[in-house]
Amino acid sequence: MQLFVIDWSFENNEDQLFATNEFCQYLSEGNLNKTLEGIDLKFIAHTPQNKSGVIICEASNTSLLFKILKFWRESFNISFNLKPALTNEELLFSHNEKDFWSKD
Repeated sequence: MQLFVIDWSFENNEDQLFATNEFCQYLSEGNLNKTLEGIDLKFIAHTPQNKSGVIICEASNTSLLFKILKFWRESFNISFNLKPALTNEELLFSHNEKDFWSKD
């Protein structure tokens, strides 16, 4: 599984309002707690004052993320910026690795 940090933002206030209503309905029905095969949702932070937010999750592959985010992108005009990320442990491991190109 790969860790991803996903920044998202709305194009306009109207789309934000419609998406917020839809998301809150989805959340109040307990749907966000359902396990999605290949996705482990870690955290969602909303910053409504600037029509954006951040999702942190682990996913088995990028295609699966695109498939899941497609509904929100097409329905509510949301832009997503997916960035692969490292955990503290992965960063430490890669930092301590010998240089790949080194002859040692």
